[in-house]
Formats: sequence, C-alpha cells, structure tokens
Amino acid sequence: MRDVAVIVVDDDKEFLLEVREGLALENLPVVCASSPLSALDIVEQNFAIRVLVTDLAMPGLDGLELIRRVGELRQGAQILPIILTGNASLENAIAALRMGAVDFLQKPVEIADLVAAIRRALDLSVQKRRAATLLDDPLALLRLLDGLRMDRKRVLPRVAGGDAAWEMLLDLAMAQAAGRQVSVSALCAGAGTSTTTALRRLEALEHEGLVERHPDPEDRRRVWLQLTHKGGASVRQAGRRFAETLRALI
Repeated sequence: MRDVAVIVVDDDKEFLLEVREGLALENLPVVCASSPLSALDIVEQNFAIRVLVTDLAMPGLDGLELIRRVGELRQGAQILPIILTGNASLENAIAALRMGAVDFLQKPVEIADLVAAIRRALDLSVQKRRAATLLDDPLALLRLLDGLRMDRKRVLPRVAGGDAAWEMLLDLAMAQAAGRQVSVSALCAGAGTSTTTALRRLEALEHEGLVERHPDPEDRRRVWLQLTHKGGASVRQAGRRFAETLRALI
C-alpha cells in the first residue's frame, strides 16, 4: 500500500469494490477508504499518494473539507484531487476547482473515464514536482537559464549580443556551481566579443558589485573571478522567477 499513488474515497462500499477491480485491470492499483477520516489516516501514513479521488457528499466530512484537510497534511507535497458526485452543482464545481481539483466526474462514472482522469492527474503531478524541484536545486536553475540563453541565441542571434554582461555572469555562475575556477582571461575569451569589450563588460559587473577578482597567489599573471554574494543572489533570483513562471504554466 505504501507504493500506491492513488486513493479513492467514497462511503459506497460496493462502488469502491467496483472501482478497485476496474482500475486493477488497467494496471492502476489504488487504496480505498470508505470514510474521509480513514482517508486522512491513510494519506498521513502514505507519502506516495499523489492523486485523491473523492465523492463530495459523504457523512461527517464532505469531499471539499477532505480536500482542504489533505492539503494541510501535505503542505509542500501536493495531492491532486478528482471529484466524483451524483448531484454536481455549479457552486460545488467552482469550490472544488478553487481548491485545486483537476477533474470533476458525474456519477455513475465509467471506469474508462476515471482511468483517463487519473492518468492525466498523475502526469500533471509529475510535471508539477519537476518544476518544484527546480526551485530547490541551484544547479538545475542555472541549467534552465543556460537553456533559455541558448534558445535566445538560436532565435535572436543578433539581439543576444546585447546581453554580453549577463552572458558572462551566467558563464561564471555555471562554472562556479560546477566547482570550476574561472580566470579573467578565460571568461573574456569565451565572451564571444573582443577582449577590450569583454573587459569593459567585466568592469561593469564589478562596478555593480556582482563579481570580484582574486589574484592567484601561485601565479601573479593569473586572476581568478568569483561571484559576490550579490551576484549569486541575482542569478538565483532570476532562475527562481523563471522556474516559478514555468511551474505556473504547467
């Protein structure tokens, strides 16, 4: 039961049996609960659950209250609700959607329709978790930004050159996140412009307090570059904004 990703909640035990058997034939194992309170216990103990299929009208807690409480239990690990009801109303549908419901099915439910809804919800859950992971992984954020930069170069190659200072800052951030040191000469050589222009861009980054130089104590001809605290924060903030946008889109 701990590896099951879907829970179905309904006070109609015959319906639960039918659903369990029908979904098993579609290779969709589920755990069933005949009351909202037992469902809450199961969700609390089973962190693999990603989709909640629930009836609306049940004794004790109704489906909307169950969704709310599940959300409180799983803060930071979202469970996507699918609503089942025999007497759907516009008010209930709107309330369910506002609470994050991804589907609203009218009883009697065809197993094929329920299977399709669950598969859509599972796919959406994977997408949301991938997007959320970006927010907690600085290197993933940098790779995302780097991918965005490459797309911009392919689509607008002439405009991309106008962001040379940002390009250099991102190159330095990528190298630093990967544990590599970058010298002034190496960063300027990879800037895709003349050394004089690259040095001016680098001076602009230093003027803004985004990067700083550190002479190599073993070779006075070489000077290392490093992001300042402000520079690192600026790159992370830009990455987070883009990841938040991506998460909102999916």
